[in-house]
Amino acid sequence: MYRVVLAIQYISILGLFLEGLIVFQNLKSRVHAYLFLSCIVNLVNNVGYLLELKATTEESYFTALQLSYFGRVWTGVSLIWFITELCGKYFPKLLKLAFILFNAATYIVILTNSEHGLYYTNIHFEMNGRFPDMQHENGIWHHLFMASTVICVVYGLSMLIISYRKESSKEAKKRLFTVFIAMLTESFFFIAQMLKIVKMTEYFDFTMIGSAICAMIMLIAILKYDLLGAEQLAKEFIVDKLSDGIVAADKEGLVKFFNKPALDLFPEITKNAPVVLDRLQETIKNDETININNRIYTPKTYDLYRKDDKPGKLYVLQDNTDLYKHAEELEEMTERANAANKAKSMFLSSMSHEIRTPINAVLGMDEMILRESKEPEILSYAEDIRTAGSTLLSLINDILDFSKIEEGRMEIIPAQYELSSLINDLVNMIQSRAEKKGLKFEINVDENIPHMLYGDEIRIKQCALNILTNAVKYTEKGSVTFIVGYEPGGDDIMLIFRIKDTGIGMKPDDLKKLFSPFSRIEEKRNRSIEGTGLGMSITKQLLALMGSELDVQSVYGEGSDFSFAVHQKVVKAEPLGDYSARYHSESRHTAYREMFRAPDAKILVVDDTPVNLSVIKGLLKKTLVQVDTAESGKKGLQMADEKQYDIVFIDHMMPEMDGVEMLHRLRGMSSYSDTACVTLTANAISGAREMYIKE
Repeated sequence: MYRVVLAIQYISILGLFLEGLIVFQNLKSRVHAYLFLSCIVNLVNNVGYLLELKATTEESYFTALQLSYFGRVWTGVSLIWFITELCGKYFPKLLKLAFILFNAATYIVILTNSEHGLYYTNIHFEMNGRFPDMQHENGIWHHLFMASTVICVVYGLSMLIISYRKESSKEAKKRLFTVFIAMLTESFFFIAQMLKIVKMTEYFDFTMIGSAICAMIMLIAILKYDLLGAEQLAKEFIVDKLSDGIVAADKEGLVKFFNKPALDLFPEITKNAPVVLDRLQETIKNDETININNRIYTPKTYDLYRKDDKPGKLYVLQDNTDLYKHAEELEEMTERANAANKAKSMFLSSMSHEIRTPINAVLGMDEMILRESKEPEILSYAEDIRTAGSTLLSLINDILDFSKIEEGRMEIIPAQYELSSLINDLVNMIQSRAEKKGLKFEINVDENIPHMLYGDEIRIKQCALNILTNAVKYTEKGSVTFIVGYEPGGDDIMLIFRIKDTGIGMKPDDLKKLFSPFSRIEEKRNRSIEGTGLGMSITKQLLALMGSELDVQSVYGEGSDFSFAVHQKVVKAEPLGDYSARYHSESRHTAYREMFRAPDAKILVVDDTPVNLSVIKGLLKKTLVQVDTAESGKKGLQMADEKQYDIVFIDHMMPEMDGVEMLHRLRGMSSYSDTACVTLTANAISGAREMYIKE
């Protein structure tokens, strides 16, 4: 019997050694590391027990026992760590640390047992035939160690059962089942030894047989079921951890694999896979989504390749719930933004009308004072009113232009224009401002520029005016130079504008802020300078619409140099000539003089603001035109029905009946089907011009 026991022990050691060697040669992951640790501690345990069997003295027996326990205290926990990693589960770090500390303490207690008797008490050694026999009673620490070992066994078996039931891969199921059988076998012999249900347990540690059988089964799992297939294990682990459901089918359309998320989405796949596959194919064909448990999945299909062969298809159910929610949020935000933009446009429209109306009335009345007054002091006051009113109107224009650009509704409208007229307007608007600040305003125009061009005169003038205005604003002494040149190109030219000043200039860092809307450079230093901070931003965007850009050169404390070039068609190639001589030789009357008189002309002006009616009558007084006025659309229609007018001026925003409705009714009268109707309105919001032309 003794020889049989030794043979079993040798076989156990050999099996564990081979298992450990194979694992060591394939050491590539934590699964392997924990399995290798389990092999080593079991090998040490078995070698120690072999030495116990061969011991003939109490001293040699206890030395062998201590060696055996060096491995035995770690057997349970190493197996648990291996199983946890194999099943892809998480083992808490604190729990792992607790096991390490407890098992280390257990081994120390065993080494020092003779001093306290916590592990074994009442020890008596004797030889039972050829078997060494140690009679003893178990101490409290022995019971604690056995309890921890039982916990490890139960936890490990439970983990294997749970993972086996959830596993969808047949190969993985085989591996888990083999490990389960190996552990169950060792557990059976451990329980048999602990409960002493076999007579051999009196003089032989029955768990060693369980250890030998467990080693053999694990070898089978390693060699036959690819227990060490780390690559495959990793793939399965990763595939199961994906949030996307994955289903693989062969050439015949049979489902061969599905991961855990796919099983969660389609529990029926285990029993009725073809139905699931048909649903996926139909959904993909119709470019639809699948809604399951308040989640939105988008199925896609991919061909599986193996060299030149296509062994099947892969179906992926991508969880796009967050994407759809984000899209819904974006749509909602877009709707809110559109609503806010509409509200802004309505506000600007209202503001435009409400502010422009009284400003125009003020400027109109002021114009009558300038025309009719002979008092120098009164004329000076009136001129100041015109300047202030024009500035206020310019600020509103900037805000409205910026709004149009933001909405993408600013248009470049080319037309034929006289270049000298454009330059005259700029000079007239800037020269007086420069002179009031004591600045020298120099004009340099190339004599050879064609005088008649085709382009958007209004927007070119606006860009140049913004730059010239800024040059005068930010220059305290010295000069502002306005240069107009060109580059010939046959029927087209590049019209070049350049504005130089000796002003405050800009720092390199401030150049980045130059085109930022509603901001001004060195705000504290320039706080007294009027303006919205929109001019340069509008200029940049208008030039972009005309295919140009603004070039800026500036030296802080010395001045700035702005220039831009716009492509213009040549209508008449005759050169402009000496602009300065022409400008200074021309008589530039400031006094008003009517351009015509038409005492037989009859016009009707319809406006709900009495002061506007007074302004129009006053402005047209010297033309001798017969002016009739009406303060409502209804009254205007009544007057038109009684008298035939040559021109009808109609305000838009009037109570009861607005200008558009009045126009439609007026057109319904046979005598007014072709009469010129002109809108007089302060409404300059984006799209207003197009709307009036359409009506």
